[in-house]
Amino acid sequence: MNKISLLVGFFVALCLGSCGYHLGGLRNGAMKNVDTFCVEMFENRTTHAMVSMQMTTAVADALQRDGTFRLASPSTSDVRIEGVVTNVASTSLITDYRDSYISAEIGLRVFVSYKVIDCRTNKVLISGTTEAEGSFFNSDSGNVQTARDAALSYATRKAATNIVNRLTIP
Repeated sequence: MNKISLLVGFFVALCLGSCGYHLGGLRNGAMKNVDTFCVEMFENRTTHAMVSMQMTTAVADALQRDGTFRLASPSTSDVRIEGVVTNVASTSLITDYRDSYISAEIGLRVFVSYKVIDCRTNKVLISGTTEAEGSFFNSDSGNVQTARDAALSYATRKAATNIVNRLTIP
């Protein structure tokens, strides 16, 4: 009976250990001495209004949800995160069955570059680029602008998650 319970315990530990979950506290090597962060307003080099605000908010929210670092004011934070939304590209994912020149589903791909800068030394700790996509349906009866805004919001949240994963996963 003791061997069976030991075997079952080992199997359960093996299954749970392979799920890929982690708790806040894991840190990338360059971020090992960082406890607090601030997010500067991302620069917008696109024609899409408000995308810089969405990206800035998404990065701050994603870092707070992760729990590895704490949000702080620019004067007291260990690092600051700066970034640029360089492009928002639309692509036709599905064409309308009635007319191949009309897109039924449109994808929005957001391209972002970012830097994590040590506030004490102004040294760049991590820099990189990421991209993420959201999509919306171009329907005759729906509000296309609302759908486009929702797709852009989704894409910025996905891009923010990519950035946070780069900062927190060793």
